[in-house]
Amino acid sequence: MSKWHLRRLGEVAEIISGATPKTNILRYWDGNILWATPRDLGRLESIEINDTERRITKAGYESCSTRLLPVGSVLLSSRAPIGHLAINGKPMCTNQGFKSLVPGDALYNRYLYWFMKGSISELQSLGRGCTFDEISKGLVESFKIPVPPIDEQHRIVARIEDLTFRAEEARRARQKARTQISTLFFLRRQAVYQSFLSDFPSKPLGKCGKVVGGGTPSKSRGDYWHGDIPWIAPKEMKSFRIAGSSEQITGTAVSESSATLIPAPAVLFVVRGMILARYIPVGVSDVPCTINQDMKAIVPNEDILADYLAHMILGANDILLNMVETAGHGTKKLETAAWSSLDIPVPSIQTQKVVIEELTNFQEKLAELESLQRETEKALAIFQSALLSKAFRGEL
Repeated sequence: MSKWHLRRLGEVAEIISGATPKTNILRYWDGNILWATPRDLGRLESIEINDTERRITKAGYESCSTRLLPVGSVLLSSRAPIGHLAINGKPMCTNQGFKSLVPGDALYNRYLYWFMKGSISELQSLGRGCTFDEISKGLVESFKIPVPPIDEQHRIVARIEDLTFRAEEARRARQKARTQISTLFFLRRQAVYQSFLSDFPSKPLGKCGKVVGGGTPSKSRGDYWHGDIPWIAPKEMKSFRIAGSSEQITGTAVSESSATLIPAPAVLFVVRGMILARYIPVGVSDVPCTINQDMKAIVPNEDILADYLAHMILGANDILLNMVETAGHGTKKLETAAWSSLDIPVPSIQTQKVVIEELTNFQEKLAELESLQRETEKALAIFQSALLSKAFRGEL
């Protein structure tokens, strides 16, 4: 590391800010000049960016202070959020949310990219304290970078990318396993629903138990909130088992508002919201709870187990999706007349228990893989941080 020189970024790279043409002037937009925003970088799955969501015209480019970045520049988002990075494979400009770096002859652009990648936490801490987090051009220019000889930069990058690739392979393998189990789970549940329809008597979903609606107690009533009764909204419907919520209401709210106490176990599902464009969230509440007006609950009859009913609704998710309509203001809705007519096969309780056991095994395997995936992501982040720290201390 004796030949490494600590230099200001402004000495070895040109720092370029971006800008946005006026959005209300149509002739500035939908041209052929690539115009990047932090959102574009946030969607990337690789180092390189070759396209942007929006493009501007020559007139739009000339109307503002944005500049065309040469191929091989390092794009750095400087706000909302700080730290998205990419190398442009095509000439492009950016909006004002960037401080992009055009490396000089002393810097290999991929070395610069990885150095900035390893410096994100420090840059983010330097950008705090404003009305919103942002790093200035002056701050980026004064940021110090170790600059070894070019051949050493290439060696360091090759080593970083080789080790990162191996770690990413492990992450992708676990992600693939999780996706495969998830797909098998979906198909198996769907197959059970379809085969049971022909093998067993069925009844409409609306007749499978007591249907309960929801409501939102007045937010202006302090005595309605911060109680001990879960109040479940669609955002809570991210898992099959529902044991609590981020907001709770009081007994007074249940007595005096449209919120109704639902005994456990009950099957909960979403009937209103944009999530219905993709799937119908369904879960089983393990505790007495209330729900908001965008959901419905079914307290099953004695001949149907709650877990079984939830699995059957999920097995019929594609059928329910075809019943979803668009409300006047654009959101999605599943009308009671539609979902309540869905046929639910009702075998014996013993058969239901067998189905629950089989599908629970799938769920447990999926949960295990999801936990491993989270651990892998965390380990990869720690590994990459340590790797980059060693690399730029000359220890790699």
